[in-house]
Amino acid sequence: MYVSLQLNVLFRQMAMTQIFTSKNMAPKLFIILISLSTLVLSSGCSGELDPSDPKDAYSLFRSALFSGDADVAWDRTDEQTHQYFQDRYEKLQAMNDLIERYLPYTDHQIARRQSGVELLDDLESGKDLFLLVFEPAEFIDDPAVAFGAEAREIQMSESGDTALVVTRGEQEFALVFQDDELWYVNLVESGDFLDQAFQWLSNNENALEQTVQDLIEEERRNREEIISQLMDVDDD
Repeated sequence: MYVSLQLNVLFRQMAMTQIFTSKNMAPKLFIILISLSTLVLSSGCSGELDPSDPKDAYSLFRSALFSGDADVAWDRTDEQTHQYFQDRYEKLQAMNDLIERYLPYTDHQIARRQSGVELLDDLESGKDLFLLVFEPAEFIDDPAVAFGAEAREIQMSESGDTALVVTRGEQEFALVFQDDELWYVNLVESGDFLDQAFQWLSNNENALEQTVQDLIEEERRNREEIISQLMDVDDD
């Protein structure tokens, strides 16, 4: 698979806390933390959370990740995140157009497969791309991940329309307050993991554009050679 985006990786990193790596951790503390993480998950149902509160908005997103609900996770992300995925979807479309326009027909299938453009067979929008690459692992019973993903503090901006959630695992999530007066997670501003995950797309886009330029240049040289040969015939 071309897409390496796995949002659960983010939460596995959150679990790397000193509490779980400390040599002095007592078994009793470990049991307490298991119970605590279970309580956090069980109390995080959507009916009790209000997305007009930034911490609750993050908890809704987090709960969607742990439950593997990609649709809810998408709904709890902001407009900038949605546009990010729409832009990548449109990049795939543009790459497909280049393949169909410039590459020999016999090369279309392999070019679409190697470039990742064949993903378009299952996509109609940026949301579809998000849903396709949303790959939650089965870590719901992992107490370290659950505990590390819990929000530890909320840092509000002076303007009051952005916030930063800091988890117990020291991971940071940006949130924005949108026109509907609700808070949403901004994945684009929550680190560079999205760009890293979609680096394959940028690399393939650049490689395809270079291939097309090479083909155009080769065609130009061939055309000039033919013209030169015709002119030589006329001179004779």
